Amino acid sequence: MGDALGTAEDVVGRRVKALRLARGWSQQELATRMKDQGQPWRQTTVAKTEAADRPIRVNEAASLAAVFGITISDLLTVPIDDYHLASATVQLAEVRALAEAAQQRVSELERAHQHATGQLEAARQQHHLALVELQRAQEQYQAEVKSAAERAGNGEQEHQEEAER
Repeated sequence: MGDALGTAEDVVGRRVKALRLARGWSQQELATRMKDQGQPWRQTTVAKTEAADRPIRVNEAASLAAVFGITISDLLTVPIDDYHLASATVQLAEVRALAEAAQQRVSELERAHQHATGQLEAARQQHHLALVELQRAQEQYQAEVKSAAERAGNGEQEHQEEAER
């Protein structure tokens, strides 16, 4: 009995409950039938057995099998539906783990994206400031060129005036 199916007590508990309900018996009726087999069972014993809250002894398993008209092996056999359920449970757990891993990766990428977005915005601001500074430097350069040209023009004019005198 694998972990997906639970303990032996889980399997027996599910089988006892299914067999009892299939016969339309109450927990008290099963307890009475177990007393007839020499077992000091009460309704609470049936409830705890079905819930796998108590271990089952071999002589109790033999009495349960006799009460239900089955073999001990049948009592311990996991119905095929339980195998399908166990398989689906394992598959669900695997898919849940994949989904959790994917969510973790999404969270990591969202944080990286936010960080990159912040860096991009900072780079854009630096670029804008550099363009403003470039514009200012170009204007200053053009003003210096114009001033130098004017000085050169004034100097040439003065030189021509001196030459004419």
